Amino acid sequence: MSVSHAHADPSLCWNCRETVSDSDICPSCVKIQPIGRKADFFSILGLPVKLLIEPERLTASFHEKSRIFHPDFHQGEESGEQLISLENAALVNQAFKTLKDPFERAAYYLDLTAPHHSPQGQKTSLSPALLMEVMELKESLEDVVQKEGKTKALSRLSENISAAEKQILEEMEAMDKLSAQKQESISIMTNDKRTSLRQKLEYRKYLKSIERDLKGQRDPGPVLKT
Repeated sequence: MSVSHAHADPSLCWNCRETVSDSDICPSCVKIQPIGRKADFFSILGLPVKLLIEPERLTASFHEKSRIFHPDFHQGEESGEQLISLENAALVNQAFKTLKDPFERAAYYLDLTAPHHSPQGQKTSLSPALLMEVMELKESLEDVVQKEGKTKALSRLSENISAAEKQILEEMEAMDKLSAQKQESISIMTNDKRTSLRQKLEYRKYLKSIERDLKGQRDPGPVLKT
């Protein structure tokens, strides 16, 4: 049977037309199903929609889905099912790549659960106060590079990045707890909380950009005192 899952009813098996719901494999004909019908990366990996996910659980889910959909396991199938396995494997890899990084996951999560679903990777502008803080930090690091060398500047920047990441992870944990208590999606949370997390994520991106630029610079070495 040819596969036309792009326009097929996602609740029915593309092969035997039996009901599959969210199953990865049809319980009737045992054919793998297109997972592109699922709404998001969390669903693709069979994970709860949360900001914090245990790394072991995430990796285990990834390995489980990879075993199901890996193209090597479907080489003997008809071309339609081989195509599904390729598409599914690509989606599983993309989902894992996004969700394994807690900061990418947070940005994806906020887009996904926004009151009006936002496109992934939407641009967030840093507040004037934080932007000024970034500029002042950048200037101070340039001064450190000239006086004490690039290694010292990178060490100081690393401290700033670690502190920013600690704040983000703490805020993610707090928002997960609040969401669980209310038994509702994070989308019910105030705009202030969502904006705060977005700003912290954007601030970290600026710091990581400074870090990349700094690593690419030639090290003039510390200025020798005479």
